[in-house]
Amino acid sequence: MMSNFETYLLGLYNNKRQAQSYPTEYSQVFILWEKIDGGYHSKQWYRRDGPEKPYREKYHKLVEVSETEVIMQNYHLDWTRHEDCDMIFTYDGKRWHGKLIGDNCTAKGYKVVAEIHLTGPGLESRDKGLDENGKLMWGGLGLFKFVRS
Repeated sequence: MMSNFETYLLGLYNNKRQAQSYPTEYSQVFILWEKIDGGYHSKQWYRRDGPEKPYREKYHKLVEVSETEVIMQNYHLDWTRHEDCDMIFTYDGKRWHGKLIGDNCTAKGYKVVAEIHLTGPGLESRDKGLDENGKLMWGGLGLFKFVRS
């Protein structure tokens, strides 16, 4: 089952088509998911900055809950836990759908709301930061649509 999840997850993704079609709404972003000793490594960067200057980079471990559910544990780059931003993924037979487990994940001083959909040939995601009143402070309303390179 883990290999099924890995088949959907691992790879280098970009949203070039979306960014070129809607340049005022979407930046061109790359996402890399790779398997490493002890778990997984993820990194995201803007095309203009390159992979040497990621805006997000984490380590992860996966815990199989059932054949259709896995928990992605989050770790900082020194392998200390960052459990407030763990995600649960559920499989519907065609896609894996991920969301934060709790509501204590924060970034840049704001509550994070995140979702990821692993489609097989691609990945769709949305992250946004909300203030204490639920006002959007960063992120977008639409899904970023990535394809595997």
